[in-house]
Order: sequence, then C-alpha cells, then structure tokens
Amino acid sequence: MYTKSKFKLIFYSLITFGLIWIKWKKQIKHQKNTIYQVDKLPFNEEVFLGCFDNLEQIINIELKPSRVNVFFNSSPQVNVEKLKKLKGISGILVSSNKISIILGEFSQATYLLLKNKKEF
Repeated sequence: MYTKSKFKLIFYSLITFGLIWIKWKKQIKHQKNTIYQVDKLPFNEEVFLGCFDNLEQIINIELKPSRVNVFFNSSPQVNVEKLKKLKGISGILVSSNKISIILGEFSQATYLLLKNKKEF
C-alpha cells in the first residue's frame, strides 16, 4: 500500500506541474491588446475635406482610439450624406456643436489630416 500511495503522489505531482508549465507557456505567448492604426486613408483627402463647408468654424479636434471628435463654434456645417458614402467611415454622430466620425483604424490618419489643414 505504501508504494501505491507514493506512486500516486508522484504521478499527481507530475501532472500538476505539467499543467502549470503549460499555463505559463500560454501566458508568455499571449499577445496584449493592441490598437492597430493605418497611416493611409481609404478615401480621397479633398473629397473628405469638401464635406466640411468651413474649416474655420472648427474649435478643437479630439482623437479617440476609433473615432475623431470635431468641435465647432456653432452647429456643424457638414455634408453628412457625402461623409457616409466615403469608404472607411463606419458611422457618424452629429450633435449641436460636435460631430463624431467613427473610422476604426483610420482615425489617427484622419485626425492628422484635419489637424494639418486647420493648423491650430
């Protein structure tokens, strides 16, 4: 009986350490959540900027991981229908003095485009 118990103890210890070793290997291989951004825009810059009637009304531009918020002096003068048709824009939210353009991985490139054209 003693050798049988000793054998079980060794067997279970090997299985336990084996499972722990497998878990540690998986944790090492696990990639952290990263945000993927693209530098090229899928649409023409001039067509995108043409959707805004007056760039001088823009007060501020904010960059979020998947969207760009554009703040205006008064109600936004933007051609929403033209913006919706552009490739790469997955959604638009318009409020009284702000427009949020949901772009996903193209948000940083769009932010830089608007920031360079506005030149705060």
